[in-house]
Amino acid sequence: MSSDARDPNAPKKPLTALDFYAQAARRKEDAAKDVTADDTQTQASSELYELEFNNLSDAEKATWYKLARRDKIRYKKEMATYEPPVDSSSGCRLLLMGRFFPFDSEGIPFADTTLTIKETQNSCHIGEDGGTGLNVWDGAQLLLRYIEKVPNIVKNKRVIELGSGCGIVGVAAAICGCKEVIMTDLAYALPLMRENVDINRVAWKDTDVVVSCKECDWFQPPPVDELLGHYDSKADVLLVADCVWLSSLIAPLLRTLKLYTTESTDVFITYQQRGKEAHDLFMEGIHNLFDVVDVDTLKEADLAKPDVFHLLHCKRKVS
Repeated sequence: MSSDARDPNAPKKPLTALDFYAQAARRKEDAAKDVTADDTQTQASSELYELEFNNLSDAEKATWYKLARRDKIRYKKEMATYEPPVDSSSGCRLLLMGRFFPFDSEGIPFADTTLTIKETQNSCHIGEDGGTGLNVWDGAQLLLRYIEKVPNIVKNKRVIELGSGCGIVGVAAAICGCKEVIMTDLAYALPLMRENVDINRVAWKDTDVVVSCKECDWFQPPPVDELLGHYDSKADVLLVADCVWLSSLIAPLLRTLKLYTTESTDVFITYQQRGKEAHDLFMEGIHNLFDVVDVDTLKEADLAKPDVFHLLHCKRKVS
């Protein structure tokens, strides 16, 4: 399957208000005359429908906008559980389309400032994770918004983030007053991550917050004292945002979590349920290692999310 091939089983993109109006108009016309239009007639009709729609009153348009809003909700729900096919020629998994949380690379409101995060086109031939560290994912935005709502989870804490990607969550921790945040990922993701840190550094320039970006391969993670840069130290908080989608990465991730946590470490993981195999492996492994609470974000932080997203608060089991 080529990179631009469309999966016939993928959810259909949401229709606009104009689309719904045009569909209804076509059905009405077809019922009146049993004639098949050629391409020229279809194009002319489409232009006519658009003109008619634009001339409708706001009250008349309301019906079509309501249908469009419902269809957008339908699309988001279907995309949240859609598992794209694997590219048989390259072994790459086609990435999910659409976002639940609004995102704009020009800047998104966060706390009392504007957070600006650059993305870049990823490549399935980069890294063990298929280059997914070059994009902002919904799981990262869920954790970002939770930190915004409950900043005390990072405030004055030493934080390690695994799989930081573009750096949006680590930057959020810095803005919300953590003592130190060490953002980590594979080497290919570090240049963009550091660029995003520099873009947003003004938000904490008058504080003592320390921010660093370091390489961490879960198959060969560096010792915690090497990662933190000093001995006799530990992380207070460990963050992981939407890093569970390949079964092959789950065991290395769990080993890294065990290496970097103690019984006093608070671990916050945002997780989107995708394939069954990866889900079962992850849930079994995380519950064997930690006591896990699936946070009710709506109740605790007035933060809505799709049902397939989870925010897990984990503490190491007492041995």
